Amino acid sequence: MHLQRPRYLLSCALLGASLMLSACGFHLRGTGVDTIQLSEMQVSALDNNGPTHQSVLEALRVKGVRVHGGARYQLELLDEPQQRRAISYSSRAVPAEYELRRLLTFQISNNAGQPLIGPETLSVQRVYVRDRDNVTGSSEEEALLQREMREELTRQLMFRLSRISSSDLAAREQALERPAD
Repeated sequence: MHLQRPRYLLSCALLGASLMLSACGFHLRGTGVDTIQLSEMQVSALDNNGPTHQSVLEALRVKGVRVHGGARYQLELLDEPQQRRAISYSSRAVPAEYELRRLLTFQISNNAGQPLIGPETLSVQRVYVRDRDNVTGSSEEEALLQREMREELTRQLMFRLSRISSSDLAAREQALERPAD
């Protein structure tokens, strides 16, 4: 009985910790998307060699979407502005904290170039402290945050695409072809 008590307490503590983590909304990072219903898609961007375009292409391929130029629907990455602004200052009137904001505007069009969904804009922001005594470290931190923000925008886009089916897009396409009464 004496040896059973620590195991029992450890089991209760483990169960309590897992319940607390699930109650607070904790979840492992990932796209949160199991499947994308669209089987094929064409993807274009202002910068076809840019990191966001490459990240989106890779995410689509991992999800089983065939990406090629002859697809019926086209995902267009229209704009990806980045903003950086000082949000607090040190006693010497030097920026101490910065807010980074990144947006991604996209739309889905048919072969004729008619927009079926969008344009829609996704956004993500982060705050970081700029250490004036460690400029290299602060620059590296900013670059790391920019990469993480790009990955987050890709995850948001995959989540948005997971809610769209070919039949949804076909219905929108038919609605465009009907004459207005």
